[in-house]
Amino acid sequence: MNAQKTGLLIYEMRTRKGLTQKELAEKCNVTDKAVSKWERGEGCPDVTVLPKLAEIFGIEVENIMNGEIPLSQDVSGKTIKDYNFRQPDRYPRYMQRELGILGEDICKVINQEFTAILNGRCDFSVEMVDQMVNIEFLNSIPQKCFFYDFDFANAGFTIEIDPELAKALMKQDFSKHEAITDFDLEVFKEHFLKIICKVMNQKIALRTDKKLPEEKFSLAKVNASANPNQTRQEEHRMMLLLALKGKADDKSGWINIQFSDTLIENMFLSGWFNEDMPGKIKFQNLKNIKCREEPDNIFIEFGRFRPENVELEPGKILILDKKENDGLDVVYENRVIHTGKTVSIDESFGIEIAETPQLSEIEYTEKDYISIQLGSASLKKEEIAALHQGSYITLKQRAGDPSLIIRAGKVIATGEICIADDTFAIRITEVK
Repeated sequence: MNAQKTGLLIYEMRTRKGLTQKELAEKCNVTDKAVSKWERGEGCPDVTVLPKLAEIFGIEVENIMNGEIPLSQDVSGKTIKDYNFRQPDRYPRYMQRELGILGEDICKVINQEFTAILNGRCDFSVEMVDQMVNIEFLNSIPQKCFFYDFDFANAGFTIEIDPELAKALMKQDFSKHEAITDFDLEVFKEHFLKIICKVMNQKIALRTDKKLPEEKFSLAKVNASANPNQTRQEEHRMMLLLALKGKADDKSGWINIQFSDTLIENMFLSGWFNEDMPGKIKFQNLKNIKCREEPDNIFIEFGRFRPENVELEPGKILILDKKENDGLDVVYENRVIHTGKTVSIDESFGIEIAETPQLSEIEYTEKDYISIQLGSASLKKEEIAALHQGSYITLKQRAGDPSLIIRAGKVIATGEICIADDTFAIRITEVK
């Protein structure tokens, strides 16, 4: 059993099911520390626990032992989201997983410390790790809240606490004391915020060999406000959000930690997200020489174009003839058999079939052409025949991967899909 791969699988299946480490531990009759060790790759579940895990996750014991689920067109239990080419995926799943583990560490500490301060039980857990643009986050939180800006605009972060939750932690009745005063902000900072910042600093310093300065997590320079819109954030910059959901004094709410894209980059460069960190064992699966993979037979394309006078060079933008709201072409045996909407299915690109085949199917007979391709898949004939409006195709490409520019079946360049006005375009990033 591969501890690293099995741990990653357990983490992903647990988060898909919406379970905390503690809830999964209770279902398996083990401690939450045991679950934490599994997910960190520091140990494997006992063989007596594997059947229970398989039952909870709805998968086979063999899948847990191998640390992987075979690719399938069955998308039950998977996270499916519309894919926005104006806001492409930037942070892969492993980065979000590492941030989620940091969140679990934060929750363990604040559950203990907050409970001691209040002399009453506090229960926090990681609810979500997601990537979004700044304006989406600012529009999703209360207009009045406990908002602490740790120089977000300059490689920093913010911490937002829902007002009712913050008031409950300070033993205030929100219905009687709805206003958030400077005194409230200061009290929360000194008694609760410092605990969150301390564990963030310790965990990040440990993993990055103290390459990130401690001043970044200092309360001395934090800008406290009851109005999050006063922060100096570029609205359309990408960031990662770590959302903790908790309960105190029968009041539920959120503590949201917003990591700026520049802080994420600095953490990456300092080794936080580095999958090749010293001391980590590397694994590579070998494939039997007699084992043949099924060749791809389904191709998702933005269209095929005449190759005459097309010049490819990095940085150049090619404008396509497909509108942003048009479905992409599902091509099988050089025929467009469906169109579909781009989605992400967990980490992968996917297509949701948008319409049934038309009598006027497009058939490509040209031997020389340029195709702009989102991705591909290998489906059995019966699976292709069963495709209908609303069904999904999971592609082999990860969401956010570069698109391929193909001439007569050969990859000649790659690029990033973008939007020019309301039309798809591709910005050339590499010429083969």
